[in-house]
Amino acid sequence: MYDQLKNLEKMILDIKKQYQLVSSELSSLKQKPNSDPKELAALKTQLNSFKSENDNAKKQLADLDKRYQSLAEAHHMIGEEQDQLHKQINDLQHKNNELQQHNNELKQQNSDIKKQNHDLQEKNQLAAERTQVVLKRLTRIDQMEG
Repeated sequence: MYDQLKNLEKMILDIKKQYQLVSSELSSLKQKPNSDPKELAALKTQLNSFKSENDNAKKQLADLDKRYQSLAEAHHMIGEEQDQLHKQINDLQHKNNELQQHNNELKQQNSDIKKQNHDLQEKNQLAAERTQVVLKRLTRIDQMEG
């Protein structure tokens, strides 16, 4: 796009030079009393053509400038959005790390509770076995007394 702008600027400068040449030639022809009307008409036509080309080149330059401004603004907005997304990613990664740490703590607590539960089940089973032994002995004692 920069090269296009340079080309347009060069074209505008060339057109201005041609315009100045034609304008000075036209001025000199106007000052001459014996000017050729056909030549004068051709020069006026050429001058009008150069003016039209100059106007078109200016319009193209203005259009390219508007497009450049629009693209620059879009680029800026994309950059801001990208920064926001990076911040969100960092926040989510931090939150994920915290949740993983909390999850690991809960897993450890769960493992500790399972171990306690297993130990209590073993104690409970041992107590039940001892209770059975005691009940059998009490039953024998009752049977012997009876």
